[in-house]
Amino acid sequence: MLAFLHSQSWAGQTYFQWLMALGLVLGTILLRRPLANSLNWLFYRAFSERNLEKRKRFHDLTGQNLRRLLVLLALYMALSILSIPTHFQWFGKPYRLAFYLDILLQLGLVWTASKILLRIADFVAGVWQDKSEINSDPARAQWVPYIKDGIKVAVILSAFLFVIGIVFQANIAALVGGLGIGGLAVALAAQESLANLLGSFTIFLDKPFTVGDTIEFKGITGTVEHVGFRSTRMRTLDKSYVTVPNKALVTEPLNNITESTHRRAAFKLGLVYQTKPETLQAIIRSIREILEANPLIEENPTVTFFGYGESSLDLQIIYLVKTSDYNEYLQVREIVNFEIYRIVDEHETDFAFPTRTMVTVHEDGSKT
Repeated sequence: MLAFLHSQSWAGQTYFQWLMALGLVLGTILLRRPLANSLNWLFYRAFSERNLEKRKRFHDLTGQNLRRLLVLLALYMALSILSIPTHFQWFGKPYRLAFYLDILLQLGLVWTASKILLRIADFVAGVWQDKSEINSDPARAQWVPYIKDGIKVAVILSAFLFVIGIVFQANIAALVGGLGIGGLAVALAAQESLANLLGSFTIFLDKPFTVGDTIEFKGITGTVEHVGFRSTRMRTLDKSYVTVPNKALVTEPLNNITESTHRRAAFKLGLVYQTKPETLQAIIRSIREILEANPLIEENPTVTFFGYGESSLDLQIIYLVKTSDYNEYLQVREIVNFEIYRIVDEHETDFAFPTRTMVTVHEDGSKT
């Protein structure tokens, strides 16, 4: 039987070659799901512990592409079993069928394998992110998206070099040398991008803030949600999404509100000029007392008669709230403002607002 399969041929291939190639392809198609599940389990155990939810997530990310990869591998092996002619004639023109099929299958293998590696990078980054949240480690959580992006860039670059060097058999050394010659021009053109990249390294190493911190930068206050290669993205108090280049964050003054132990409140209070000196002194004492009595306000607040305004007697009030939480700070400030309003009302005076007094001098010298 075996001798018969080797001795008989069809379309230039022995029956044995056809049987091996078709059996390999059909067998892989029929068994691709259990084979992919087994490989998926091995890959999953290499990157995570036993967890049904995580395993399902890993399978959803890589299962379909892994099945495609197995079928492509079977087709590639089947092509190597068959002795396909290097050239064939089509309407009198020669074509390199085996070469084109080999190129297409190799490209498909590289493309599918790259997609699997990128999905694995997403899964591993998700596992690290979950562990960082469980351990309350914001510094580690900040590194996760950065490392994930780095792995993805490495996978894409490796796939590109593999296609150029192995599939198309180009001279990688000559290609890299050519890139080196044009490297100066590229560097000059990409100065801003390189500066932002170095800025991201500075952020990760110096840690002026981490993901989740609330920062204030050039009048913008928001919570940091992502630190990338080029920019940092944060969510402002009005829920808008602001992107700031990393270069600016490491070269300009930045206030990390989360790391602050206090929040400062400073404002001027204007009273009408009809306020008597003793009333003004009593108001200053009362405001100072309510500030010192509040447990969330730092000791020794500042309440002084600051000066004479155009339309008001100006008091300056400065105090520190013992919190970094913005909402709690606003609540304390609201309480203080209501207390000040009550104090001014109790002393039977009023808040000043811009006023002008016009004096008319008549011909007889009288004024009105």
